[in-house]
Amino acid sequence: MNNKTTEGIGLLVASLFVATLVDAPAKYLMQQGLPLNTVVFFRYAIALAALIGYLIWQRQWPQRSQHITVNLFRGTLLTASTFVNFYAISKLSLALVVSIDFAAPLISCALAPFILGEHVGPRRWAAVLAGFAGVLIVMRPGTEGFHPAMLMALLNALIIALYQIYTRMAGKGDNPETGLVWVFAVGLVCSTFALPAGWQAPTPALWPWLVVMGLAGFTTHVIVSQALRLAPATLLAPFFYTQIVWMTLSGIVLFGNWPDNRTLLGASIIIASGIYVWHRERVRAHALT
Repeated sequence: MNNKTTEGIGLLVASLFVATLVDAPAKYLMQQGLPLNTVVFFRYAIALAALIGYLIWQRQWPQRSQHITVNLFRGTLLTASTFVNFYAISKLSLALVVSIDFAAPLISCALAPFILGEHVGPRRWAAVLAGFAGVLIVMRPGTEGFHPAMLMALLNALIIALYQIYTRMAGKGDNPETGLVWVFAVGLVCSTFALPAGWQAPTPALWPWLVVMGLAGFTTHVIVSQALRLAPATLLAPFFYTQIVWMTLSGIVLFGNWPDNRTLLGASIIIASGIYVWHRERVRAHALT
């Protein structure tokens, strides 16, 4: 493993810590009574302002998009994901929500034959089914531990999977900065239209949390883009699961939420299944070269 690859892995892990600084403040803000729609609006408004400032500082402007329709759809998906995810974390622990979110690569694998026309062999299908069994362990439907917000977390995993698939499509012609401008702008427009259904002016005490959330949302994308420039996505994929460490610690420190044994067991199965799907995809890609 060369130095660039090691640096790329380090940056990715760092980006997942920064990503926690989006969800944890969002949960806190909603606990303090700020409406969901208001929180989502500031998440995109601050992130887009930071992106524009960054581009001006770099003295560059994104290229014209080659996939406008795809980027509009990606932006809509990411906005929907933010609404659904923030709702879920307002009701559930951060560790539980991220555990369900980890089903996204499995859903992406299951959808790939229908959207991208990719072949998925029996081993990967078996891993997908095992991962979904892990999701059922985490969600525990039919028991007292089940909460309806878990369905929103599962919906978020589906939206993330679709976003990942269409990001691959957009990435064939657009640079990362172009994609960011589109998704942040779409997010701001959509959340602005949603404001009348839930607007409340933040108090001065809440502004630091809003700024951290918005800047973290922007910074996460920048760091991930840099990590992907240094190391291939196929190598970085398993390290995305380190996010559960940061989300669990944030939940414990900020909200006193300790994950229970079922969440840990289910998360372990989902992660193991996701890593096996990643492994089989690498084996298949190597066989085709």
